[in-house]
Amino acid sequence: MSEGRGQVTRRTAGQPRYRRLADELIGDIRAGRLKVGATIPGEHELVARYQVSRHTVREALLLITELGLIERRQGVGTVVRSKRSSEAYVQSIRSPAELLQYPSDSRLKLVASGMVRADRRLAQILGCAAGTEWFRFRALRRFKTTRAPICWTDVYVIPEYQDVVKLLGRPKRVYELIETRFGERVEQVAVDLRAELLPAEFAAALQCEAGAPCLTIVRHYVGNNKRVFEVSMAWHPAERYTYQLQLKRGWQSGDSWTDS
Repeated sequence: MSEGRGQVTRRTAGQPRYRRLADELIGDIRAGRLKVGATIPGEHELVARYQVSRHTVREALLLITELGLIERRQGVGTVVRSKRSSEAYVQSIRSPAELLQYPSDSRLKLVASGMVRADRRLAQILGCAAGTEWFRFRALRRFKTTRAPICWTDVYVIPEYQDVVKLLGRPKRVYELIETRFGERVEQVAVDLRAELLPAEFAAALQCEAGAPCLTIVRHYVGNNKRVFEVSMAWHPAERYTYQLQLKRGWQSGDSWTDS
C-alpha cells in the first residue's frame, strides 16, 4: 500500500468518507499494491493512516467485502480474496421516501392508537423480545380527493416517539415526522414483502372480502445507535398496488472502476 497518503482525498471527494476510503483500498487491490492472499492493515492502522473514525473504516471494509474483494479469516485477519469484484446491480434511491412510495395525493387517516405489549408472534415480526412495549397507531391510507382506500397500516414506534401520532395527516411520512420532531435519523430500512390473505379485521375498511389476496409490506426503520425505532405493516388488496423498479450496475461492480 502506498505510503504518505494521509487523509482520504481522491476524485470522490463529494462522497461519504467510508466510500472514499473504500475507493482508496480498492485502488490498492486492483493496482497490485495489496496482492491476492495478502492481509490488509488492521482497523487501528487504517484509522491512523487515513485519519478517519473506526466506524468509517468498518463501513468501508463492509462495502469491499460485499464486492467479494476481501474476506475475514479466523486467526489470520482480513485477506485480499480477488482483484475483481462480483457483478452487482442496484436500485438507486436518494431517500427512504422513494422506496415503495405511495401516491403523493394519499394520506393516512388515524383509526386507533395506544400502547401494546408484543406477544411472541408480534415480537418475531417486529424483531424484538416478547413483552417489549410499543406505541401502535392504526390508520387507513386513502386518496385525499376520492377518499378511496389504498391500504391498512399498523405503525409501531418506540414509546418516546408516540407524540408523532399528533402530526399524522401531513404530507410527510411517519419516519420523516420522527426525524423532524425528535432528531432521529434513518440509517437503514429493511423491507419484507409477503403474499398473504387479507385479515378479516381490515376487510370492511378496505372494501374487500376477508381472505382476498393481498400484498403485505413490513418496513423496519433503523436509526441512531442501530436501534429500530419504527416498524410499519401495510396490507394492500392485490389489485391496488403496483411496484416497478429499475436496476443499474452497482458502484465498483465488475470492471466499471478505473483508477485516475
